[in-house]
Amino acid sequence: MNILVLFSYGSLTSIDDVAGFYNDIYHGTATEENIAAGVKTYEAHGMADPLGANTARVGRALVKKLTKESGEKWIVYVANHHTEPSIQTVAEECIKLNPKRIATFSLTPFDSLTGSNAYEKRFTKIFREENDQTKIVHVATYCDHDQFVEVLADRAKTAYEWLPEAERKQTEIVFTVHSKPGVPKAHQTMIMQYETLAKKVADSLPVKDYHLAYRSGKPLPQRWLGPDVLDVVDELHAKNVPAVIFIEALSVIENIEAIQEITTDAINKAKGLGMSAVQSEYLNDSADFVDALCDHLSVELQMETGAATIK
Repeated sequence: MNILVLFSYGSLTSIDDVAGFYNDIYHGTATEENIAAGVKTYEAHGMADPLGANTARVGRALVKKLTKESGEKWIVYVANHHTEPSIQTVAEECIKLNPKRIATFSLTPFDSLTGSNAYEKRFTKIFREENDQTKIVHVATYCDHDQFVEVLADRAKTAYEWLPEAERKQTEIVFTVHSKPGVPKAHQTMIMQYETLAKKVADSLPVKDYHLAYRSGKPLPQRWLGPDVLDVVDELHAKNVPAVIFIEALSVIENIEAIQEITTDAINKAKGLGMSAVQSEYLNDSADFVDALCDHLSVELQMETGAATIK
């Protein structure tokens, strides 16, 4: 038996999970106001947590294809940073099952010191304390995978064509990712991956210019990567840019935070300044995105094992 472990920031399955989720984010110090605000945000969304629901469906699709094409049994676990089942819980369950092979995979496209890289190290440390035989394959990030780039570019094209035709030639793109604490030097790999992906997607459209922005950064004196997406919107307005396309490049599966900061805050700010604004769609569990992930997973597993596993 083989196990696919998908890393996720958090997967909420009930509104009852919100309090624990926020308390974990705040390292056990969440106030009643913090939790109430979180519950209000999720209730306003009016649907189940999109990150948890989409991640679960993507996982089921991936192992279904892995099992079919490899002829071996694959099962999937979602290992979460801030909710159960946690990375530790999943690692302990994998120890009990004693699989032939484990493949870990983050569904965000970039390397991240505090994200995918940290999750891999934590999982491996826990698992290796009890099992030093099972092969663990940490699947590389997929930001440069051609099929993924095509999927993201397809959503960008759809957004571009949604804008008024008279404004398209003057449209500019604002790419966004969640900010990271510290100075750029500490996040060089992620920034280079971000720059490369943004250029590939922007080059697929007849746009005037594009910009890299960040969201969720904390105010000074803390140091976070910038510029902030709302500041970039102000700059575009000052240059009389008539229309803007927002493309979230990190959270390609939607989550409540990204929805608030881009779909609501950034879009509304641009429109409030008189600009036309549209956001490219999240990829979620769309068929072409799952196909891209399957192809990437296939290449990575073949490189590690020397045998075909998925087509």
